[in-house]
Amino acid sequence: MFFFFEDISQYPLIKAAFKTVFAKKIRSDMFCNMEEYIYGRIDKREMLDDLTKIDSPFAQLYRDSYPTPENAFSYFVRFLEIFLKTQTNGLLPSIEAKAVINWIYRAYPTAEIRKDMTAKALSSLSDAFDLGTLAFADSIIYDKKKVELNIISSFSGFNNAIKELATPGKTLYYRGHADCDYLLLPSIMRSENWLECERDIYNETLIECPEDFNHCKTHLDYLVHMQHYGVPTRLLDVTRNPLVALYFACESQPKKSGEFIIFQVNSQDVKYPKSDTASILASLPLFSQSVKDSLQKLASDTSVTQEYFNKKATRLLHEIKLEKPAFRDEIVKKDVLDCFFVLSEKRNQRIVKQDGAFIICGLFSEHQNPIHNYRYQKGGKKQVYIIKSSAKKQLLKTLDEFCINKAHLFPELPDVAEYIRESYQ
Repeated sequence: MFFFFEDISQYPLIKAAFKTVFAKKIRSDMFCNMEEYIYGRIDKREMLDDLTKIDSPFAQLYRDSYPTPENAFSYFVRFLEIFLKTQTNGLLPSIEAKAVINWIYRAYPTAEIRKDMTAKALSSLSDAFDLGTLAFADSIIYDKKKVELNIISSFSGFNNAIKELATPGKTLYYRGHADCDYLLLPSIMRSENWLECERDIYNETLIECPEDFNHCKTHLDYLVHMQHYGVPTRLLDVTRNPLVALYFACESQPKKSGEFIIFQVNSQDVKYPKSDTASILASLPLFSQSVKDSLQKLASDTSVTQEYFNKKATRLLHEIKLEKPAFRDEIVKKDVLDCFFVLSEKRNQRIVKQDGAFIICGLFSEHQNPIHNYRYQKGGKKQVYIIKSSAKKQLLKTLDEFCINKAHLFPELPDVAEYIRESYQ
């Protein structure tokens, strides 16, 4: 049978696709879910529409029948030639990368064969991207030296997982997202364009909706209110209620497995709304990307003294002092590169109902993501909890019995009305 994955480095197109879809996720979060490829869950028509919208040459892959082991290689060579002619940096946009990987997987006729091919590809993937020792289980590829994988397929399994937690002297926070392949990053960092335009996004939101922010007094207040309405920010939502996090891991994308994340946090890493550290990081969106890059470079340089850093960070100090006139003219440079848990003032019912808090993020890349330092660990390994897609529906029913549902967590009238409407269908 034709086997694409013997040595991925031999095929620049395959390597580029896996670099975008796979290597980025493994480097950032130490695991990657392959279930939509293994189980053939990508809709061919939808993929064709997405590729056509961007005028991609790979749309032709989806106009014809999926490949077979007999014709796949000759078909593939044509598109490898297109790739080599049109690409100069060895990269693919995410939708094209996803399309290529899905098309390759469809050359294998069953999920079992695709699983077998994925397991055999681990060594090639590791070598191609220098990823260390990879393991494969239940459609998840993960770094087995750093991660222990926990698959949750029932409420009893979830209950057992949280009952076993042992965190003396630490506070636990939780997060759930419906697609386990989301990067564990705040929304502003999930798009290079958004991050580059963070200052514009922040200021234009205030200009367009000034009355919505009349109650805000600090930059953190502004960010929390923006986050509430879906504006990309450097905040990441967390909760102190594990059932709330489980709800968010299940509430959408029923064909994709979700992730339930447990954070163990020392008391000194939890900040209150008036914290100076929170004020420093909440002021970062007011600066251009070039200024933030300069601050990040200075803060990362071990030869730069604390005193010299503060001389160069005068613009940031000035912005903080506008908010806090009594602020001491000193920023701990390592704090600029870090992230902290922040307990926000409970000014809206959504935060109250969700027992919400936030992680506020400083200046760092996805490859040096300090959020992962807070992942719950056991036996020296970070614990990753995957919520099976097949279990989501039943888990939501069980959560509803505990009054963990859309009407409770989103108490605004449109969400309550939607919950009631769906309950009586």
